[in-house]
Amino acid sequence: MKILAAADLHLGMKFSGYPEVQAQLSGARFTALKRLIETANREECSLFLIAGDLFDRVTVSRKDIMRTTSLLNEFQGELVALLPGNHDFFSSGGALWQNFAESAGDRVLLLKKQQVYDLQPYGPTVKLYAAPCSSKHSRVNGLAGLSPLKERDEKLLYLGMAHGSLAGISFDSQGDYFPMTGEELEKLGLDLWIVGHTHNQYPAAEREEAAFIIPGTPEPDGFDCRHGGKAWLLEVTPDNKIKKKSLNTGTYRFSREDIEINADSDLEELFSGYRDPDMANTLSGVNLKGRLPREKMTILRKLIKELEESLFRIRINDSQVAEEITPDLVDHEFTQGSFPYLLLKGLIEDGDMEALQAAYSLLEEVRA
Repeated sequence: MKILAAADLHLGMKFSGYPEVQAQLSGARFTALKRLIETANREECSLFLIAGDLFDRVTVSRKDIMRTTSLLNEFQGELVALLPGNHDFFSSGGALWQNFAESAGDRVLLLKKQQVYDLQPYGPTVKLYAAPCSSKHSRVNGLAGLSPLKERDEKLLYLGMAHGSLAGISFDSQGDYFPMTGEELEKLGLDLWIVGHTHNQYPAAEREEAAFIIPGTPEPDGFDCRHGGKAWLLEVTPDNKIKKKSLNTGTYRFSREDIEINADSDLEELFSGYRDPDMANTLSGVNLKGRLPREKMTILRKLIKELEESLFRIRINDSQVAEEITPDLVDHEFTQGSFPYLLLKGLIEDGDMEALQAAYSLLEEVRA
């Protein structure tokens, strides 16, 4: 049996902070789902599992819901099982999942209750423990109502699906996102847990043994997501051992780089890599730091403007680039022998660049 395990597609995400590429980024999330379905069909997967946050919020448009169910209904395996996450949580009377149910096929199962689902009536010899979310925030995870496995049928595979932060892996400083630990999952005695919420895949190595796996998001959604979109392909051997293969699933990438520059930097060469065709689908964030002479500051600003206008998406932050205060600059701007002149020349001789920059900035404010 083969299983495709995914999570955190966040369909309907608006990307309002990226107006010039908003439509492309939003559409790429549906492309990722289509790509997952095509992979699952090509690999002849019996199960397609989604561990929460299929949708970005409970108020996504009916059009996006219909588009999603249309894609899910293209799965040729035995069952799609999906778990409500904290962004698309299940609540009785909620419009999201009611509208979803109207167009979802009979091979799509919503795991809306905290219980054990027997999937054998659908075909897979699997018992699936589900820990769905019923709100956006909670300091209590959904595992409490699930009892540890005591009697095992060797013909069955025992899987769990949960959504929430994992201690030591996820960022959740206040414990507001259904926090859980690996030990809690392991104590339930299942063959494997698939856990959504964290957008980076876990474990890093395919052969690494773990009581749980995190698929990661199939399409990156920000600069804190350094991979190109991930999911897991699971293959279950006849003796119920699970082999996993990491899948690359996304279209766009987010890349952040910190660059130190100085008077000797070749600015054109420094940014040449961002013009590479391979960067066409990369959203780049560049933080610059250093000091440049005035003529190079002018070149840098012109280069930044040209890059930001010509490339798909690049943000260059030069707020930490200061103008280099040189003897020639002091000679040009201040009267020889004046207090500012003597102060700046003295700091240059002392080599105290921070004090020099601070003094020059103060003098600039006074002159303004």
